[in-house]
Amino acid sequence: MRHVMGVLASILSVAFLAGCPAKPKNGECKTSEDCVAQEGYGKTCVEGRCQECGMDTDCKAGFVCRALKCVPRPECERNDECPAGRACQAGKCVTVAPVTPPAECASDAACGAGKACQAGKCVTAAPVACPAGGGKLIPIYFGFDKALLTPESQEALSKNAECVKRLGFKKVTLEGNCDERGTVEYNLHLGQRRAEAARKYMMHLGIPARSLHPVSFGKERPTCSEATEACWQKNRRGDVVAQ
Repeated sequence: MRHVMGVLASILSVAFLAGCPAKPKNGECKTSEDCVAQEGYGKTCVEGRCQECGMDTDCKAGFVCRALKCVPRPECERNDECPAGRACQAGKCVTVAPVTPPAECASDAACGAGKACQAGKCVTAAPVACPAGGGKLIPIYFGFDKALLTPESQEALSKNAECVKRLGFKKVTLEGNCDERGTVEYNLHLGQRRAEAARKYMMHLGIPARSLHPVSFGKERPTCSEATEACWQKNRRGDVVAQ
C-alpha cells in the first residue's frame, strides 16, 4: 500500500512540474513582465528579447527610443521643425547659407551679340570703342607653347568683330607672336597657329573669310625684352589690325 501511494505521489509531482512552465531567462521574454526580474537586461519585451525600449513612451520624459535605447530627445529631426533660415543637422537646428543660383555666364563670349557678362549675368553691353580710321584693335594672349583661345581672348575677339562690322573694315590682319624661347622656325609655326585660331573664331562671329589675313612674326616682334614670365606673357600675343 505504501508503495502504491509513493508511486502516485511521484506521478502527481511530475504532472505538477510539467504544468508549470519554466520562467524565461538570459534576456528572453514573452511579455515585459518576464523582463522585470532579470538583471542586466532592459525591462521592455521587444520581439522576444528584453530591451531598454521599443517606443518613445517606454522612455522617461525628455528621452526618445532610438535603436532600442533611450537617448536624449534631439532638438529636431526634420528641417520643418526648425525656424526659417535654419536646417536640421545631427539633431540640431543650424543656420544654413543661402543657396546661390548658378552664374548665367563667366565671360562675354557666353552671352549673345550686344551682351556683356557682368557679375555672372548677361546684360546689354556698352558700345565698344573702335578706332574710326582703323588700326590696332584689342590684342589677345596665349598660354606658353599654346595656340588655344582663352575665354578672355574670345571676349576680346568678339569686341573686335563688333568694331569690324560697325565700321565696315574690309581687311583685318591677325598677327601671331611668340616669346623669345624656342627656335626661329618653331616660333614661326606657333605664331601661324595662333593667327589661324583667331581667324577661325572671327569667322565664327560672322566676319567673312576673305577679310581675314593671318600672318606669323614668330619671336621677331617682342613688346618686352626682359627674361621674365611677365614679359614673355606680353609677347605671347595675337595683334588684330583693321583697315
